[in-house]
Amino acid sequence: MIRVLHIIDHLGLGGAQSALVTMVRNAASVKAEVAVMHGRGIFADELERGGVKVHVLSQSKWPPSYIFNLPKLVRAGGYDVLHFHLQGANWLGKPLCALVSRTPRVAHDHSSADLRFRGWLSLPPDGIAHLFSHRVVAVSQGVADFLSRYEAVPREKIRVVANGVDTDCFRPASNAERRHAREFFGLGADDFVVGGLGRLAPEKNFELLADVSARCPGVRFIVGGAGPEEAMLRRVFEKSGDCLLAGRIDDRVKFYAALDVFVLPSLHEALPMTVLEAMASGLPVVASNLEGVASALGDCGLLVTPGNAEETAAEIRALQGDFERRHALGARARMRVEEHFGASAAAEGIAAVYRGIL
Repeated sequence: MIRVLHIIDHLGLGGAQSALVTMVRNAASVKAEVAVMHGRGIFADELERGGVKVHVLSQSKWPPSYIFNLPKLVRAGGYDVLHFHLQGANWLGKPLCALVSRTPRVAHDHSSADLRFRGWLSLPPDGIAHLFSHRVVAVSQGVADFLSRYEAVPREKIRVVANGVDTDCFRPASNAERRHAREFFGLGADDFVVGGLGRLAPEKNFELLADVSARCPGVRFIVGGAGPEEAMLRRVFEKSGDCLLAGRIDDRVKFYAALDVFVLPSLHEALPMTVLEAMASGLPVVASNLEGVASALGDCGLLVTPGNAEETAAEIRALQGDFERRHALGARARMRVEEHFGASAAAEGIAAVYRGIL
């Protein structure tokens, strides 16, 4: 067994966190532990329920106890590989570990391959941090190209491993599960429900759904998640009438079970786990036409211009009146995930990166 310590900024709701949980649950040849730099979050509980040890390095961002606790953990842990996720872990945690240990280090880039999103100021610290990486995992070819072009990461260091989804966990809901999920979220059994899920941050662009709902009479919209835009979105959705902000979602399976259509209005994405989970759940997807999203959906979803409320509403209205098309899209999406984005295949791809270093 390869002993791996995953280091991540936080374990609140997010695609990187969801990908990490799937990764450690399905890696047959890897014994994984997780170190979270500050706080716990909903995914800490999920990991521990699955038997994964979670080390909380600091109770909060300040004081930054992780500066002392991470090197101490790495020195004592006897790990074969250190695997870093998100900016804080890559910018701060990775150099700290390099100072105290020669253990091989893997960086995982979950971010959008869009320079407008990352910003020029992120490139110098990213590039410097990658000097401490033995390998860099990119979740899509677009991300790999970005790393090579803008952050000067040598091609031989980069490995492309797409995110994976546990298709036993995320699957089409039964009628009873759908009914229970709708009762839980306060939705009607006969409502036509469109939902989005993710961190409530500007790049996710959930505010657009208020405009979309105004163009979709008779459609209920629900958004799950938490983040810096939560208060603003709550005010905006309260005015729209047909948009519900569900807040933090502890049970993503139940959330997808309540939906007829999944919507992703993001302005920037890499390979979003929510889209893959929705596809595995047998839902038709209406999503922004972004490189990573389009590569995931193939011909199994509907792509719209990012930020265009009318296009998004038109696709939702078309699906609202066409059950057969919804069913066909959802079935093809489920099949595509099973063929290309299975959790075991993704976990084995990561394990192959470890073996290549060792």
